[in-house]
Amino acid sequence: TPVHRIDRGTSGLLVVAKTKPAMVELSRMFKERKAKKTYTAIVNGDILEPKDTSISNEEAEKLGVCIGDDDDVESRKRKWQVIDNELEDQNAVTVWRRVKQYTGIENARNNTLSMVELKPKTGRYHQLRRHMAWTGNCPLLGDKTYDGGGPARLLRENGFYLCSNKIVIEHPFYNSPQGRSMWEKVKENEIKKCNDHKENIRIAEESDGRVLVYAEIDLPSKFNELTDLMGENSSAAAECKDEVA
Repeated sequence: TPVHRIDRGTSGLLVVAKTKPAMVELSRMFKERKAKKTYTAIVNGDILEPKDTSISNEEAEKLGVCIGDDDDVESRKRKWQVIDNELEDQNAVTVWRRVKQYTGIENARNNTLSMVELKPKTGRYHQLRRHMAWTGNCPLLGDKTYDGGGPARLLRENGFYLCSNKIVIEHPFYNSPQGRSMWEKVKENEIKKCNDHKENIRIAEESDGRVLVYAEIDLPSKFNELTDLMGENSSAAAECKDEVA
């Protein structure tokens, strides 16, 4: 049984419970915002990364989003951006950064599209879509609800580009009192079995003793088809450096 939902038009990971106890525990995690999700999107425009809203990896982790265990030193040095703007009088926080930029794109704002990584701390209605459009001034590519019309209408053919491609959750059984004793007996085998046979999922015990499940999927084919096309036609399609506005 699915324990959460993703918005219509959004692709990506969906967590499913196989037992009733797991359903109860996983539902609690999502309700309490303990499940940490990462999205990838393509937005319409040259999205800026201002100094006054930039935060470090450590500051992002303190906000409660998952930065991961990236071994790339340069990636770890790169700043994140934080959007903390209310939606319907409710707190709404998104941590994000630009990953790639593509220029020379016909009908795009400033002839530019940007790929961004998004980590919502909260889960308000259309939060990521509205934060990108209203605060970043770069709506999701193909998002007819928030793209403002005009030339953007010519870029709606494949819907909007938003994928929930990573998630981190606490294991619903191995973190319970009953499950802890079993985990001590099976953890070496469970870690090896999971990490050896499943490319997109792994299980790990953190320094605080929690058992976490990390899941990641490839982006949908429409992302790859678009970025391949942009790579061919773009005057620049490279990893972004930190920028200021």
